[in-house]
Amino acid sequence: MKSKERAQVLIIVAIAMVVLMLLFAVIVDGGRLMIKDHQIGRVADAAAKAGMVVVGDQMVTQAVWRQSEAAMRPPCNPDAGYGTPGASCTATPQPQDIPAWLTDEDRATLVSPAMQTPVAAAVFEYADQNEAGPTDLDMCEVTVAYPFDYRLDDKNLHLHVRLHCHVAILLAGTLGQDQVRISAESEQSLPQRK
Repeated sequence: MKSKERAQVLIIVAIAMVVLMLLFAVIVDGGRLMIKDHQIGRVADAAAKAGMVVVGDQMVTQAVWRQSEAAMRPPCNPDAGYGTPGASCTATPQPQDIPAWLTDEDRATLVSPAMQTPVAAAVFEYADQNEAGPTDLDMCEVTVAYPFDYRLDDKNLHLHVRLHCHVAILLAGTLGQDQVRISAESEQSLPQRK
């Protein structure tokens, strides 16, 4: 080969290597971002469910309390032997129908600040344990909204979780940007009344 041809081949090989390296970086970054996006979505869903478990536990505790109160009352006798017209007994809900046992006072407790703190703590703890919290290398911001869009007469309680994570990537580092922001949201609900 002549030296001119050799130089041309060397330039073509150098350009091809740069293109292949960029293509490899795009494939690696794209795969990493896709995996991280799915992971963050699953963590947001599971973290919201973890927060709702705290709410559900409190609901069961309140319902059991109401069931115990009902068990302590004397049996209902509509006319009490006095022939009182229009007297009636209040129907007792099925034991497994938790929302039917709750009073408005119980529902107010479920959305009070005293309840919001442990719900948020459960969400943060779950997100952190699953590599999407503040101690994660990719630094994630977790936002919790509980109760989310709440009205007392709503049938459901809603919890909204949003994760924003900064993910390190290879290719963008060569272009001057070393992180990409990936977000995921989840909303979970639990019935509070029939």
